[in-house]
Amino acid sequence: MVLLAGVAGFLVVTSPATWSMIHPTRDQADAGPADLENGRTIFLASDCATCHATPGQPDQTRLGGGRVLDTDFGRFHMPNISPDPVDGIGNWTLAQFTRAVREGVGPDGILPDGQNLYPSFPYTSYQRLDANDLRDMYAYIMSLEPVAGQVPEHELTFPYNIRRGIGLWRLAFLDGQPLPSADEDSADPHQALLARGRYLVEGAGHCAECHSPRSFMGNVIADSRYGGGPTPDGHGHFPNISPDETGIGFWSVNAIANYLETGISPIGKKAGGDMEEVILNTAQLSREDRLAMAMYLKSVPAVDAPGPGRPEPNRTPTVVMLERPAGQAPVLPTSPVAVLAEAADVHVVTTKPLFLDPARVGTEGAEDGKLLGGARLEVLAREGDRMQVRLDGWQAVGAEQVVYAERGQRILLAVLGDAAMAAVSRKAPEEDPGTGQPWARASLTAWVDGQGLHADLPALWGYAGDLFNSSCATCHSLPHTDRYLANQWIGNLNAMKRFTSLNDEQYRLLLAYLQNHSRDVGPLAEAE
Repeated sequence: MVLLAGVAGFLVVTSPATWSMIHPTRDQADAGPADLENGRTIFLASDCATCHATPGQPDQTRLGGGRVLDTDFGRFHMPNISPDPVDGIGNWTLAQFTRAVREGVGPDGILPDGQNLYPSFPYTSYQRLDANDLRDMYAYIMSLEPVAGQVPEHELTFPYNIRRGIGLWRLAFLDGQPLPSADEDSADPHQALLARGRYLVEGAGHCAECHSPRSFMGNVIADSRYGGGPTPDGHGHFPNISPDETGIGFWSVNAIANYLETGISPIGKKAGGDMEEVILNTAQLSREDRLAMAMYLKSVPAVDAPGPGRPEPNRTPTVVMLERPAGQAPVLPTSPVAVLAEAADVHVVTTKPLFLDPARVGTEGAEDGKLLGGARLEVLAREGDRMQVRLDGWQAVGAEQVVYAERGQRILLAVLGDAAMAAVSRKAPEEDPGTGQPWARASLTAWVDGQGLHADLPALWGYAGDLFNSSCATCHSLPHTDRYLANQWIGNLNAMKRFTSLNDEQYRLLLAYLQNHSRDVGPLAEAE
């Protein structure tokens, strides 16, 4: 009986109907015809195509979904929102569309009260949109070409895979309130422009959803709003866009408006990654709308939050030199001995020797090859500090002194001496379809010591992502994973190495990270 009461209470509290009952009814769309041009403007300002356009094709109006968002909670698959009646939202009514966008409730739930939508869909910002704009955006989306094709279900860890539980989150973090209207009696002509900017930034543009840190519950931390924060996968950082010295305080209103049009910052830094796609949309807005957004961003509270690896600004009249003792090598992250002792797999952090004979481990000059940063090793046995490991990879036929991570990809894992080359176990060669060259799966069993290893690959990639942000992001934004091929990263990064303070080990690890997150390797390639 108690169990039944608990289940019933959970269903009531998490019901979308419960949220609706305790929040005021919002405005309804006018009866007049939809304005498709305004609908397109709201569509662009809302950046819908960045998440919902079908990957691998240039048309931003083909909204077949399929993009994958990696987060601490799991992997979100962006849905099909084209007007396809089977796989998209072609059968949704305007009322259902409005409820989904403003309240985070879809019409396809198991129970008749609707389906709670995950807040990876930024309805905490879209709740600010007014009904007429939603009517117009709905009509615009319904005017686009239907795209057939279903998207996989989200792949989330427990308890986040219990969709019904999102009802509790909505009760805590969705207030359902519109933004205050502009003061129509104000003599200041800038007030209307500022109100428009607030509407576009806080509502349609949902800028705070990316450019703010979040709590462990996934909600934006209010007093750090617009202060920047980690990317969902934890491998990058969204910059501080508040008007603080650590953000964009030195940018003028015109500079911000120009950035929203061109993607070029006042110091010549070009937008990259997701922001590059955002610029494709904001560039199509009117100049007045871009100026309105810029004005509003200059008015939000400043947040003192330097990016990763950046020092606090010196706000004193005294010249302060940053500490960097000459010759001091940076400390790369490694796992404690106790963690390595239990790990089934380990990953190379710093270049290290490998040995075929365990008795020679640690003997200078006796190594049979070298393992490079980012290489994955399966642990087979342990003898004190020594580990017997297996390295799996690929070798190009005729170049057996090198082991690569993938067929056709120059992602270096190891360089081998003569004895190690002879000890490699190889499968029958396969032709790489991209180059026509023969490659063979290769496996080598060897011994290593316990130094320079990490058992947590996401943590290691997180360090490498921070390296990119702190060393390269002064001039470059972190490219999206579909920007470069794995082999392209070799030349691109090598050309810029001399402009950084990275040592060889950091450079090697950073290259491995970028190659393993490139267009043709990793999660994106798997999704395709």
